[in-house]
Amino acid sequence: MIINYLTIKDIQMLAGVSKSKASSIVRELNSELEEEGFIAIRGKVPIQLVREKFPYCDLSDEAIRELKEFNVKKEVKQ
Repeated sequence: MIINYLTIKDIQMLAGVSKSKASSIVRELNSELEEEGFIAIRGKVPIQLVREKFPYCDLSDEAIRELKEFNVKKEVKQ
């Protein structure tokens, strides 16, 4: 499965910020996309854009897969 988008929970884990801060980051990035004429999906951000805006985070395909698996396991426990 190809992962094209990161969610608010993913951004929260990557950047180590609160849910409200992650939400504001996603809103800001989506508004940038819309200003450039792209379609933005609410609550999600394209991985390519996150890689561009967060160069200090490990956003390799393997790291993203691990992050998604961790979030799924976390949701199952709740």
